[in-house]
Amino acid sequence: MNQEPIKTNSIQGSQSTTRSSSLAHLGRDIRNLILDYALGVALLGLIPLDGLLTLKLLVAALINIKMMWDIGARWGFPKGQDILAIAGNLFGALGAFALSVLSWLTFFSLGLFFPYIGSLAIAAALFTITWMLGQATHQFYASGHSHF
Repeated sequence: MNQEPIKTNSIQGSQSTTRSSSLAHLGRDIRNLILDYALGVALLGLIPLDGLLTLKLLVAALINIKMMWDIGARWGFPKGQDILAIAGNLFGALGAFALSVLSWLTFFSLGLFFPYIGSLAIAAALFTITWMLGQATHQFYASGHSHF
């Protein structure tokens, strides 16, 4: 059967399209921001200097805090997150830490059998924790943003 399209007010439809396009563009920008930070922190983990692990981890933590601040700034630091969003962000951070440990363990274990792969373990762990913290922070701020 031929169905007629739903008729809407053209002004309202264009505002809705603009708003969703703007949110999609913001999401893409934030994803690219998170990827830039994650790649930068992974490069930090590839620096081959012995005895500087504590310094690398400290710098990576500071970079992650800066990334979370930048994500909040891109969203405009919206308020109004409920208790589930706050809990989700905390569990996202715990999950990020757990998966970064698992990625480190995976590359370390592979390094036992394949030379030079083990040297990527710190970089993989730092990339994982940065990516996941960024995504959890992005979802936290997105939950406080009014979509309508």
